[in-house]
Amino acid sequence: MQIDSLKYFYEVAELKSISKAANNSHISQPALSHQLSKLEKELGARLLERSNKGVKLTSQGEILYNYAREILISHNNLIEEISANNVSKEEIEITNSSMYANFLVSNIAKDISKIFKNFNVIINNQLEINEQVLLLHNRSDVVVGCKMIYDVDLSSNYIGSDKLILISKQEIKKDKFDKLSIALLDDNLSIPRRELEKLDKSNICLKTNSIDTIREYLNNSNTAAIVPRISVQAELESGIFKDLECKSYEIEYDLFITYKKDIENSLKKKINLFKDELEKILNKEIESKVKL
Repeated sequence: MQIDSLKYFYEVAELKSISKAANNSHISQPALSHQLSKLEKELGARLLERSNKGVKLTSQGEILYNYAREILISHNNLIEEISANNVSKEEIEITNSSMYANFLVSNIAKDISKIFKNFNVIINNQLEINEQVLLLHNRSDVVVGCKMIYDVDLSSNYIGSDKLILISKQEIKKDKFDKLSIALLDDNLSIPRRELEKLDKSNICLKTNSIDTIREYLNNSNTAAIVPRISVQAELESGIFKDLECKSYEIEYDLFITYKKDIENSLKKKINLFKDELEKILNKEIESKVKL
């Protein structure tokens, strides 16, 4: 199996279109289709279902797609490591400028070394800082936070959205919500104050920036907490926590990644890969919400 064939397949799977993948890869559509057919013949399996609306993966295609991503990352890392030829590692500093951004980045901590191969990665949580100054004065390379940063020298990109939800350890009927003692997880930065003002504060009796405090608090009876969904996704999936689906306590917020425009292309590619992985975490969260 040739690595180029795997790249073409992965590009088609990502874009769900042979024509778009051909344009991106600077190859003719017939040539790309031929490469895909060879790959299917080599594996003895149909990988793609073709239609007028584009293409979608078969069950065998899904298997190859999952392996292809790991293989292509490993291949890129191999090339970079050989090219580096014992050159000392550079540093990249990633700053989470809000507590909610930290929850997102923590989800891919185990993959950070793969994404930023040949870099020593430093991840800092710096709340109440000026992200724009931090980047422009080279005190950080990347900022992940809840604000779009507008500056001619910076590239600030939307990652995705999450939201605050009301959770508890018990299933509670809506007519009992007014009897709950509610805690709010907040860092005074992640959600604009005007949005928090919309919350019904009559039952909020505790405010903290510690998720561990929230988890301990919920061991008490008749308690609930307002937290970012991403901070408790694992507990929701396992059934430890229940999403009470109370609209009056839900607030959606956006997440962004920002870096200087004049960075080297090689580093920019890694940052874009980092962004892609963060997007996948939020997309998986949405998919899990549908299943719950």
